[in-house]
Amino acid sequence: MESSPRIVIIGAGIVGTNLADELVTRGWNNITVLDQGPLNMPGGSTSHAPGLVFQTNPSKSMALFAKYTVEKLLSLTEDGVSCFNQVGGLEVATTETRLADLKRKLGYAQSWGIEGRILSREECKELYPLLNDDDILGGLHVPTDGLASAARAVQLLIKRTEAAGVKYIGNTAVTGIEQENRRVTGVRTPDGVIEADIVVSCAGFWGAKVGELIGMKVPLLPLAHQYVKTTPVPAQHG
Repeated sequence: MESSPRIVIIGAGIVGTNLADELVTRGWNNITVLDQGPLNMPGGSTSHAPGLVFQTNPSKSMALFAKYTVEKLLSLTEDGVSCFNQVGGLEVATTETRLADLKRKLGYAQSWGIEGRILSREECKELYPLLNDDDILGGLHVPTDGLASAARAVQLLIKRTEAAGVKYIGNTAVTGIEQENRRVTGVRTPDGVIEADIVVSCAGFWGAKVGELIGMKVPLLPLAHQYVKTTPVPAQHG
């Protein structure tokens, strides 16, 4: 029996762990996942992702990817709790042009098998009482949209794939990628070289740095953005 290719995935965030899971599901083995940070809280985008999941997209492929993502997140459960809070998605319109666009998006959703409905101003307010509806003309409601807990999903994916034989190594930086005859042969770390036939970069905004290791320019530029956490917001103001 032919041996399985040795796969090294760089990055144990939401992308790397999902890739490991998808490969395992398809019968691949001999998979190692590396991360420069601790596995219980990698320092990339996964650790503070807001988790908004809107499935409707003009691209059928992207919409079906998002739909599959929702199904997968709902399947990741522990103690009866999933990684996805399916509260629904609401996009509102303050202009006739925007409302027409939401009606077009509803057409996409229905074409791709995603449930949705155009709501009136009053229905939007009823669904979300904190909404300032003075300028609202209507909204698109997709009840199967929601909020993903990316950090929790990663931990459950690690647990699931480890049980299937995937090896995870945290707190280990990648310092080089070994090559021979235009093919990768291993990934270099401070602890030595991990042999590999296939190397996949799932390093997020460190992807450009990984690309530099083999002389590849990755068109990726990290940008800072606002990140705010609030205390609980009252349902109604006095």
